[in-house]
Amino acid sequence: MRIKFLCIIICLFVNVLASASAANRTITGVVISGEDNEPLIGASVYVHADDLKKAGASQTSLGTITDMDGKFSISIPEKVIRIHCSYIGFEEQVIALQGDKRSYRIVLQPSAHALADVVVTGYQTLERRKLTAAISKVELSDAMVGATKSIDQALTGQIAGVAVTNTSGAPGAPAKIRIRGTASLNGTQDPLWVLDGIPLEGTDIPKMEGKTDNEISDISQSSIAGLSPNDIESITILKDAAATAIYGARAANGVIVVTTKRGRTGKPVINFNTKLTYTPNLDASRLNLLNSEEKINLELQLMREPKDSYNKLPVFYRKGGVASILNQHNLLDLYQQQGWDALTPEVQNAINQLKTINTDWNDILFRDAFTQEYNFSISGGGEKVTYYNSLGYSKENGNVPGVSMSRFNLTSKTSYQVNKILKFGVSIFANRRKNENFVTDTYGYSNPIYYARTANPYLEPYDANHNYQYDYDISTSSSPNSKTGFNIFEERDNTSNETIITALNSIFDVELRFNDQWKVTSQVGLQWDQSEQEQYVGKNTFNMRNMRENSKYWDNQSQDNKYLLPEGGMHKRGDSTTSQITWKLQGEYKQTFNDIHDVQVMAGSEIRKNWYKSLSSIGYGYDPKTLTTIPIIFPDESKAKSYPLHTNSYQENAFASFYANGSYTLLNRYTLGGSVRLDGSDLFGVDKKYRFLPIYSLSGLWRLSNEEFLKQNQWIDNLALRLSYGLQGNIDKNTSPFLVGDYNNVTILPGNTESNITISSAPNSKLRWEKTASYNIGLDFSVLNQAINMSVDYYYRKGTDLIGSKELPLENGFALMNINWASMENKGVEVNLQTRNITTKNFSWYTTFNFAYNNNKVLKGTPSSTDKMPILEGYPVGAIFALKSEIDPNTGRVLIKPKGSDKAVTVEELFNVKDEWGIGFFSYDMDPKTVREYYDYVGTTDAPYTGGFMNTFNYRNWELNVNFSYNLGAHVRTSPSYDIADLDPGHNMNKDILDRWTPENKNGKFPALTTLNNYPADYYLFANEKAIYKNLDIWVKKLSYIRLQNIRLAYHIPSEWLHKLSIGGATVGLEARNLFVFGSSYKNYMDPESMGNLYSTPVAKSVTFNLSLNF
Repeated sequence: MRIKFLCIIICLFVNVLASASAANRTITGVVISGEDNEPLIGASVYVHADDLKKAGASQTSLGTITDMDGKFSISIPEKVIRIHCSYIGFEEQVIALQGDKRSYRIVLQPSAHALADVVVTGYQTLERRKLTAAISKVELSDAMVGATKSIDQALTGQIAGVAVTNTSGAPGAPAKIRIRGTASLNGTQDPLWVLDGIPLEGTDIPKMEGKTDNEISDISQSSIAGLSPNDIESITILKDAAATAIYGARAANGVIVVTTKRGRTGKPVINFNTKLTYTPNLDASRLNLLNSEEKINLELQLMREPKDSYNKLPVFYRKGGVASILNQHNLLDLYQQQGWDALTPEVQNAINQLKTINTDWNDILFRDAFTQEYNFSISGGGEKVTYYNSLGYSKENGNVPGVSMSRFNLTSKTSYQVNKILKFGVSIFANRRKNENFVTDTYGYSNPIYYARTANPYLEPYDANHNYQYDYDISTSSSPNSKTGFNIFEERDNTSNETIITALNSIFDVELRFNDQWKVTSQVGLQWDQSEQEQYVGKNTFNMRNMRENSKYWDNQSQDNKYLLPEGGMHKRGDSTTSQITWKLQGEYKQTFNDIHDVQVMAGSEIRKNWYKSLSSIGYGYDPKTLTTIPIIFPDESKAKSYPLHTNSYQENAFASFYANGSYTLLNRYTLGGSVRLDGSDLFGVDKKYRFLPIYSLSGLWRLSNEEFLKQNQWIDNLALRLSYGLQGNIDKNTSPFLVGDYNNVTILPGNTESNITISSAPNSKLRWEKTASYNIGLDFSVLNQAINMSVDYYYRKGTDLIGSKELPLENGFALMNINWASMENKGVEVNLQTRNITTKNFSWYTTFNFAYNNNKVLKGTPSSTDKMPILEGYPVGAIFALKSEIDPNTGRVLIKPKGSDKAVTVEELFNVKDEWGIGFFSYDMDPKTVREYYDYVGTTDAPYTGGFMNTFNYRNWELNVNFSYNLGAHVRTSPSYDIADLDPGHNMNKDILDRWTPENKNGKFPALTTLNNYPADYYLFANEKAIYKNLDIWVKKLSYIRLQNIRLAYHIPSEWLHKLSIGGATVGLEARNLFVFGSSYKNYMDPESMGNLYSTPVAKSVTFNLSLNF
């Protein structure tokens, strides 16, 4: 009986098991990334609780994760009809189960929103929830890039703490970028650019001081100019030491990581994108120039001035239209003595006729410009191979005729999964850029931006027969020079300046993924940039005539003046090559233990070597028909030095680095991170202990929103506190620990020369890397289902061991030595705010606002004994020092208030100007140490407050983007509106001169003109020490403005309209850029960003039509 009962129990148990087994089924499959066809390790595969409830299952949760091959297996109730799959950084996917099908291949696609949860630092891809550093990321979109042609300009106003300033509006001109201020005095101040994990060489922006616009727009040194924004997926900005320490001694200025687009698994996707831009003519009315009547009346006033009482010479230059007519009729002296009524009717009519000629130099020097851009790409892939290929072409014409830049881009990226362990990839970025320009002369008159300010309004470029009419007043001499007449159209027709830049970047990647914890990666990066520049200056140009006149010398043998340069033109050819090879090898380990401990460790090494080579040659007497030049016969070696016909330079540097970083996360609440890197360079190595620079960082994160006491607050999505400290580095490639000198020949006795070396820098075996210590504290929070996202950072950066040139005592035998002696600090606050204001079925409104404040100060510095400007110590590196001044209401003289004094004194008294002999020869006290004490700090060129304000509106298929950027609190030293001494009537000027003090206008805002007739001491000082007048505070202007960066309206054509045309998607857009600038007056200038440079092309307005098609 017992046995029978036991058998019944066993049968019932087996039946129960059988029925249970029949009620469940096992689903298997693989989860891969649609971006690169790579298995996703740790992806979640689960059944939603609601589906379990509907299926009658007792459990409330059911799920698994994928293994190292991306595979999974899950047993689910029979009645469950769907499963979910998710992975951080990808769109969650719901998979509908099909009948008896038991195996599935799930492809997850990256999410535009979830991508923000993954950050690419160049060395690693990190989850944002584990980030302890100050890192900002932007996804490149049509709304962000718009009509910009380069990625540096696209960053304007996008990220807090990243100040972007346009150096020029000329085609291809680079933007100056500063991340959290300036970190070096003499070393590079530009951030490090990284392309898909490989640092780029040649991205430093040349300093602009003393440059003409043509030199500014030559971007052959900027390798990022060749990157097309169409090929870029995202840009990540690394700011603090916790983020940048891994990049070592080149990261003190911040790091910009560029991640390019890759192929994704699936059918091929073809994209065609075109942009057509119209840039209207520049508006020169803001230059506030004198019209013909105003200019002629001014000349008439100046020509009445009596000759000086000392030398009986004209007080003002005998130049300009009035002087030319009076000289032709020999009436200059008579007019000076008796005035207008003494002139004949013929002469009066001729002068009055000039008043009626108002040449519109704006209309004839500039033009409407058109830019066209086309980009074609194809991407896709299968289980083993993914690919992305693109072709791009753009032609950007400037508002200045003859100035343009064209660019051809080719990008090819392929990734191949050999097996479940091995994967490799090849990326090729090739581009060819062509800059067309004209050759500017020594004075920059060929630059129409400058000449538009200088040309007299009554001049006409052509006569009735369309022959060139020359401006002989353009010379800097006191009278017209008939040998150097200038016509800007002759310069355009007979000069050319063409630069062709060919660039190739290749990146080879190898990845060995042994399991879901261990992987080893290696990268080899090759960079090659070649620039070929060809310049031609024709015989019939002011430039060539001026060069030839300046080559005139006295020949003792013939007892006559001779020209060193032969008749003919000039032809110059220059080639330069920048190349670099980088090899990285690193290993990475990450593991999660019991869902409590999360560990991630990475270590590796990097070897880098770069070369720079340039070669140029120049020939004179060039004949463009025969393509020949004429040899120059130099009478002596000093003349040969003045005209170097061939130059050659070569530079080579090598770097070796070892690095590691790691992070530990506990309970998804507390994260500790650290980085260390050891950099070595052949630039420092005389003393071995200074050869390597250890760089490190420590950081921590406390995610308060995961604490139990905050979890109950459902409206708080995220609340995290970040702390970091670390050491960053910088390098000045122009320095050397060795003895630096210039090799040349000197004439000891007539006819005898000897070789010698002129020492430019003494040896310093202790020369070492510049260092910057960085502190950062940040708070991140999101509330109301991420409707409001905000991050606030405070940072403090102190740079030490900054390299500078320091004077040595005479007993050392050297005048100067490069040493690590200076220091500076940057401290500030950054705020990023993103809000989801409105979201309905048909309408949404998103806002992004960012704000940054940076206070820069030089902590230690020593001036040169000959420097007349104050030391920067205690002031920003961009400090502007000026002489506080006012205008004497009774005399119009300049009065100066020395620093710390409330009493305004004349320059005659301040500088002790004396004419001891009474002959018009004055002496004055210009001791540098004394003069330095007269100057006051009036502001900084770097805006303390920067940021942007962006709004995105969506209504059904319409999208509207309105973006503003702002720079507040900066100052700029402008060029004086007119010369107070030796005013040149041969040049035009702005209307400020009409508001100068005169006996009839004693309320004038600007000082009276000085001559030897009125206050000769003032005149003598201003004429010989022009910096005194230029450094008056009246020429320093506030620079605070808000710019409407762009406004863009786009329409996404409904898919049902496109289905019959086999088009997957289409967008048309219209964008306007730089429409308005609000804020400080930029009177006398076309744009606030060009106020500091008379040669700089202003940023122009533009309208762009955009069409994007997907197939």
